[in-house]
Amino acid sequence: MRRVSEHVYAEIYYWGCNPGFLVTDDGVFMVDTPQQPINAVQWREKMAEHGRPRHLVNTEPHGDHILGNSYFPGVEVIGQRLMLDRYNETIPRMQSEERLETMKQQDPDSVWLLNHPNYPPNPPTRHFDDRLNLTLGKHTIECIHMPGHTPPQTSAYFPQEGVVFTGDNVFHRCKTFLQEANPWEWLASLKAIEALDVSVIVPGHGEPCDKSYLREQAEIVEAWTAAVEKFVQAGMTEEEALAQPRPDVDPYPIGQRLFAAHDRVNTSNVTNLYRQIVARNAK
Repeated sequence: MRRVSEHVYAEIYYWGCNPGFLVTDDGVFMVDTPQQPINAVQWREKMAEHGRPRHLVNTEPHGDHILGNSYFPGVEVIGQRLMLDRYNETIPRMQSEERLETMKQQDPDSVWLLNHPNYPPNPPTRHFDDRLNLTLGKHTIECIHMPGHTPPQTSAYFPQEGVVFTGDNVFHRCKTFLQEANPWEWLASLKAIEALDVSVIVPGHGEPCDKSYLREQAEIVEAWTAAVEKFVQAGMTEEEALAQPRPDVDPYPIGQRLFAAHDRVNTSNVTNLYRQIVARNAK
């Protein structure tokens, strides 16, 4: 666990995303949850040393950010309005036999916790559109809709701490996933993050960083988009674009035990960007 400011902590070595929390004198505010059940329970116990968890915001709907929600019963879950349907779509997969069999091979310590009756699905119950401001103890918390990596993408901003959790709008020096991204919204959100008064960015993946990295993150999104745009401009079909060598535009390796997904991510990036560009050109 990394202490990133006086009252904010993050875990950057779990399998999946970087969960974190803010400690106040009226309890703990959480950002995302570990995807592996055993890690989620360990995280809950670490957090209990600092106070009672009161609220949890999910920054996005991908499994590595929400699968651990179940292990925080009684905590209010907050999500941008588009999050609820996406969470509900994930429930069959999180409870599936396929996931159980995969976990037996990859994470046997978690098996006994999967589908445990004490830990049912825990979807967002408090929703917002553009922004939700909360006060917990002496701290202000701002949940800000910043679409890009996903449509409901949310940043959790702690102004008194000078810290923002961006979810996967920032991949710090690890491979960028654009499998459902709107790249133009993403670039706008990076500018919105840059406008915040923060000294620490906790990315969705990778080490904490500062605002100096945002330009490089934008360049990676721009480079992916430009590379796929060339396929479209050349008149290629989606199938022809996918048959091309993958664009060599991201200098970083895949992070946090996700290496098995490397080829799939490249394919998904091209597929999504091709469709996004074609749809944008058709307007």
